[in-house]
Order: sequence, then structure tokens, then C-alpha cells
Amino acid sequence: MADSDGETVTFTIDSRLLEELGENLVTRNHVAVGELVKNSYDADATEVILEFEEVTAKDTSNSEIAVIDDGNGMTLEEVRDDFMRIATTSKLRDPVSDKYGREKAGDKGIGRFACRRLANVLNIETTAKIEDEVYQRTTLNIDWRDYKADQQIEEVSFPVTVEEVTSQEEPDISTGTTLRLRDLQESWTKRDFDTLRRNMVTLAVVEEQDRGPDYEYDPGFEITFRAPEFDMGEGTLTEQIHNASWGFLEGEIGKNGKVLLELDANIIGSQSYSFSHNSPGLAGTKFEISYIPLDTKEHYRDPQTLSLKRARDISDNHSGVRVYKGGFRVFTYGGPNDDWLGIDQDRTTHKGRSPDETFEGLRNNLDLHTDFNKALLAGPNNRNLVGRVMISSDADLTMASNREDFQENEVFEELREIIRLSLQWMTLQWSHYKAVKSRKQLEEETEKFLDETQDDESDSTGEGGGDSADDSGRRSTSEAGDTTIDKNQKDSAGKDDESEVNKTSEEQDKEPVDSALDLLEGVADTATDTVPEDDRQVSDEAVETATKVVRSTLEQKEQEIDFFRSAFSVNQVVFSFSHELRSMVNNLGSTAAEIEAVMNNVPEDQHAQFEDIIGNLRKMEDRFKSQMELFGIFMETGNRKDVEEQAISTIVEDVLEATEYIAEYYNVDFSTDIPRLLYTPPMYKSELYSIVINLVTNGIKAVGTSGGENNQIHIEGKNTDDGIQIRVYDNGVGIPDSAREEAFQPLVSDPVNNIYEDLSKEMPEELSEQLGRGTGLGLSIVRNIAEKYGGQARFVDSDDWSTCVEVTLNE
Repeated sequence: MADSDGETVTFTIDSRLLEELGENLVTRNHVAVGELVKNSYDADATEVILEFEEVTAKDTSNSEIAVIDDGNGMTLEEVRDDFMRIATTSKLRDPVSDKYGREKAGDKGIGRFACRRLANVLNIETTAKIEDEVYQRTTLNIDWRDYKADQQIEEVSFPVTVEEVTSQEEPDISTGTTLRLRDLQESWTKRDFDTLRRNMVTLAVVEEQDRGPDYEYDPGFEITFRAPEFDMGEGTLTEQIHNASWGFLEGEIGKNGKVLLELDANIIGSQSYSFSHNSPGLAGTKFEISYIPLDTKEHYRDPQTLSLKRARDISDNHSGVRVYKGGFRVFTYGGPNDDWLGIDQDRTTHKGRSPDETFEGLRNNLDLHTDFNKALLAGPNNRNLVGRVMISSDADLTMASNREDFQENEVFEELREIIRLSLQWMTLQWSHYKAVKSRKQLEEETEKFLDETQDDESDSTGEGGGDSADDSGRRSTSEAGDTTIDKNQKDSAGKDDESEVNKTSEEQDKEPVDSALDLLEGVADTATDTVPEDDRQVSDEAVETATKVVRSTLEQKEQEIDFFRSAFSVNQVVFSFSHELRSMVNNLGSTAAEIEAVMNNVPEDQHAQFEDIIGNLRKMEDRFKSQMELFGIFMETGNRKDVEEQAISTIVEDVLEATEYIAEYYNVDFSTDIPRLLYTPPMYKSELYSIVINLVTNGIKAVGTSGGENNQIHIEGKNTDDGIQIRVYDNGVGIPDSAREEAFQPLVSDPVNNIYEDLSKEMPEELSEQLGRGTGLGLSIVRNIAEKYGGQARFVDSDDWSTCVEVTLNE
């Protein structure tokens, strides 16, 4: 055997690694840009500007995305040793930023690979301060295409320009970094841009902070868009978030003692009000507060910007009304857990259930959804509010001896009282909004119901003389709605006893679930509760027709009612479980934070082990939160009893957003072709969610099993002669013709055994658990719902796709 001659071997890196890392670590356009924004935040920037140019064009050769920040910038040494070094440990060495002490948000240095994922060319211009009044400006141009396969990564180099500039030479010079990404890899869609905005919402509302004597006062972080190719492509993301909420309240305390209020809100538009309050020591104080409901996003003015998940993230971390004096935050006041205004306490004790006498004049002049004296019970909690109070530096408010809060004197109590009154007025407007919204829905349902039943009666009798009566019925119902002054609909908390007058004893023993009974109750409530006897003009034809329909369908619905009763009893257990699970998830995050807090007391040689534990806790928390997002859809919609036309595109967007974390693992690209104005026949929202979720998750399983690289799922919706048609296509493993019908049978989850065994090999355990092996009920439920509405569910052939499931709804 020959002796070793002392030679050694080392690992080398092929330049193709950059492409692999870029494609696999950063799988979506919006994720890539989001990483670059996080890098700006980590660099202690106070603002980042995102410029998009020709990004929607099919030919992307002239496209560009610029990420411009005013952060610390990088020196040549930092560019070379940190940015240009793969797998740098800079974040591990420095987990918080130098200037403001921010906990770094960037994901372990993958920002450079985000650049590779986005564009062929990256231009960097970064300016850092190297000593007093002396700056270093570094410019570098990287063409990622210079890296070739079978080439060592260190064989490729790029010229760099470095210059030192003084503030005398350039008085306006400042630190910061500009990344220009040119010749994009692919064009951007509106969905890409909207997803980017949604995913950066929580970063855009990071508030001012003082992290102690070792760091400078952090003024916060602003994200500004300059993307004229897109709707909502101009302005700051913070403004867009406020404009997306249900309502944005602005107020100012004048020198004359008047408080001026302006509210811009969903449906009711712009509202204004003023009231007098003797508070000369607060003249010039301004405030702005957004109301963000957390039960459903249908209240939001712009759900494309503010998803329900992001709204809850904001509530958990950034809600509350903060206070500033002379431009600086008074940290004692405001935050998710600081109800300095006492609004939560009022709701708990019912102390503030009746509006202040200031608003007595609105009692008979404002259409409310409930009794005037109960209107405030439907108002916001502290966690529904995101806002700030800005007090001028010369206001008569003195800091307490601890220098952390105000002396709670008469002037401070006046401030508290003014903000509380302003929120009372906003709550009355919220009640007004709910009344107007309910009335509009009632009028639309009445119009639609009369049209449908008139057509049905004409078809069944062969007579055509019902038009006059139909028009008359519509006029009288509409007039009744127009003259409504006080509450005209039942609040979600309960139903008025008067509505039971219009039901027979047999009807009271049953729970009808069709739109005819909903309409009958709505019209009856309007007549008996809101309009004086002499002015009642409820449509007798509508009531009579609705009663006929209810009686004729009760027997048909009885089996469905029994099913819903059983499901409801199960739902109570599920609700309790959901509550406990949410508490457990919060404990995971708290436990990780507690371990992080004591890391300095742990021997250094054990840090890596504890960091692994913290990482595992964070991953588990994220997995639970993602799973609960899907679960939450059914918790939020499953107990609603309203049967109404559903906007298909909105439901599909909800489902795609909720399943995105699973789809990203398989590089699944979703695409849709659904008209915005395409609506289903009247049905339960949870039924449409069931259809879409079952078909989309089945598609994800099919493409995940295939193990391919170009994984596609396409959802299409249109109006056809057979009714409303929804199709879900995928290019996964497919299903043989002989097994198609069997797949719709209950308890058959994988008729040809070509999914779950292979799927378990392709996916990590946590995703396998979340997608589930399947009960075999999904497609059966989809078909049952379709047949309930006069349609069908089936597999259809498609030349370009492995599988296409078609669902039609026609009643």
C-alpha cells in the first residue's frame, strides 16, 4: 500500500450555487423585495422607497425595481466582507442594529439571493459615514449572468468604484443604500404587488421606540411606493393601511374651545362634527385614529391592502392610541395592553353604554342599528384602534417626576375626555354604518327575491299578468326602507322578539335556512320596529310570496336542518379547542422570548443549543398560526346564517392567501381568471369556502406528489348556460378516467393510491400533517353542495392540464 504524499483536498463552490440559492431560498417576487426592505430596516433606515418601472411589461429588458433607503449604508469593507460573502454570520454577530437597537428582521443574509431571484442585473450605490463630515461612496454593478455553470465562484469579479466625499463638497450628502434591479427575471402582476403590500403591513406600522441609553431614539420606519403601474402604487404604506381600515378619524382642538372631527368610513363616506369643550391648554392638539374590526374583512375599505391576518398582527403588536408631545413619543401611553382611555373598562362594566349628552341631538337624526342608549356597546376595543395624539410642545401638560408620563392634572383629564368623546361619536357612526349596510342588503334582497319569485310564478301558471303587482311590491318595500330612521335590522347579538309575531307556531319550531325567510323577517322587522303605524308600506305581495316559499320548502330542508344542528353541537367543542389552542400558540412565542431574555446568563458554549431550541419554538408557532388561519375561515363563517350571493373572486383570494405557505414549499404558482362581478346564486359563505378549499388543497397535493418544477394551479370562473361555473386545473399526477367517479364517493381519499404514499416522500412532516391524508369526504361534500344548488361537480378533460374539476351552481 502506498504512503500518503502529504496532499490535501478542499471543497470548491460551483457558481451555479448562486442560482440554486436564489431560486430555492426566495421563491416569490414579493418575498424577494420584502427581504430587501427588511435589510433596509436592519440598516437603521427611517424610510425606504420602492420604485417600480415597466415591471408589468411582457418584455422585461427595460424593467427596474429600485430599493432606496436612508440607512447606515456600507463601506467597501462591509460590501466585500458581508454583502459579497455567502453565509455571512453578521446577523449572528450583531443581532441588533447599531444606531437604534432594532432586532434585525432580515432572514440570515438571503437579501443578496433575493436580488439574484428578481433580476439579471444589480446596481449598488451605498454611502457610509467613515468619520466626522467624511463619507465613503461605493458603486458596484453585478450581472448575475456572468456566473456560468462549471465555473468556480471566485473566478468572477466585478469592478468597484470608491470615492471619499466631504460634507463641504456635497452639503446634502447623507448615508443610505440604493439597489437598482434591472432586467427583471419575470414581469409583475397586480396580485404580486398587492401581496407585497400586505406582507409588509406589520413592518410599516412599527412605532417610535426608545431602547435605552445605549441607542438613539428610533423615529420609526416608513415604506413609500412609487409604482404608477399599479392601483395603490403611490404614497406611503402607512397611509394606505389607515385608508384600508373601516374608518379613519381625524380631530383637532381649536383655540376657541371647539373640537373639529372628520371621519372617512366605509359605505357612509365622509362625515364631520364639532362640539365645544373648554380646554385652552390643549389648543392645537391633533389626533388621528383608525378603527380596524377583527371579525371580518368585509368592513374594510380596501381588503387588498389589509387582510384579516395582517390586521390581527397589527392588533397584537401595534394597536392602541399613542401620545406625542412636541413630536416625541410619551411611551407610557398607548399600545395593545395600555388602555389609558378606559374604553375597554367601560365596555366590561357597561359604564359607557349610553352616549354622552353632547350627542343627544343625534338621537333622532341618525339612523342607528340598535337603540341609541345601547349603541356604544358595539364600539371598538383598544385593540381595534391604531392611532396617535399629537400635542404641541407648548401645551399645558407637564411631565411627571419620573419623566415617563404626564402629571395627571385637570388638563390631562380634559385631553382624555375629548378623545373619549370623539371615539363615542365615531362609534355612533359605526352604528349608523351597520344600519345603512343592513338596509341596503335588505333592499337588494327584496328586489332580487321579487324578480325571482315573479319569474317562477309566471313559469308555473303560464300567466303574464304579474308585472304590475311586482312593480308595486318593489316600490312599497323600497319606500319603507327609505323612511327608516332608527334600527331596521336585528343586531348580530340577537333577534328582536317582534319578528316572531309574523311566524306560525310550526315555523317557530323549525329553523328555515333559505333567503325567503330572511327576507320575510327583514321586511317584517322594518315594518314593526322602525316606522310609525301610519307610514307602514310593507309589500303584502313580498310577505305572502315569501311565506308560500317557506312553507313549501320546510319539508325539503328538514334533513339539512338536522345536519346543521349536529354540526353546531360539534362546533361548540371546536370553538373551545380553538380558544385553548390560540392560548398555547401565544405561550410558544412567550417561551421563546423568555429564553432569549436570559441568553446572556447561559455559558457561551451552550448558545448554539439554546438558539436551536428558540428556532424550533418559533417555527412551531408559525406553523400553528398558518394552520389556524385556514381553521379561522370556517370559525368565522360557519355560524353565519345569511344566505346571499357570494363574490367568487373574493373567496378564492382568501383561500389562496391562507394556503400560500403550503404552496410555496412546492413552488406552486396560482393563477386565476375570475371576473370581479361574478357572483354565486344565494348560498352560505362557508359552502363556497368548502368548495374552493377542497379543490385547491387537492390540487396542491396532486402537484406536490408529481415532484415537478413547473407546478401550476389555475382557478377559473364564468357564467355559462348551465349556471355559474368554477373550474380548478392542475398539472399534477392526474386521475384515470376509470377512477373519477369513485373519487366523489364518501370515504374514498385516494382511489388509485397515487398521491399520499408519494406525497409523504416529497413533503416535510409538518406540511404532511397540515395538508392531511384526507378523509375521503372533500369531493363528496363539494358534489353535495353543488347538487343542492341545482348544479353538479365532475372531472372534465383538458388538453393542457392533468386534472380539471368543474363545479356548477344553478339555483
